[in-house]
Amino acid sequence: MTYIILLIILVALLIAILRVVAGDDRHATMTEEEFEAEAKRVSMTGSVITELQKHIDPQHKVEYLAQRDKHLEADSSDSGDRPPVRPDFPPES
Repeated sequence: MTYIILLIILVALLIAILRVVAGDDRHATMTEEEFEAEAKRVSMTGSVITELQKHIDPQHKVEYLAQRDKHLEADSSDSGDRPPVRPDFPPES
């Protein structure tokens, strides 16, 4: 009996997932004006969240800049570049 209930639940979940995935795209039915209004609203929300994060956690920007500088330094080095041969050691043969 429990297997039947689990099977019904599994089938219902699969149907729900397929309906969500294969459902209509809300952006496909939008007019250009509706799309621009949605983009502006999302953009305003993102900018408000970014400003709020700057005020709440200013240390985050300092960490980000330090990591960016570290990555820039790593990107400027040549990959696989051999270190210079020091003259006080004879080359290996």
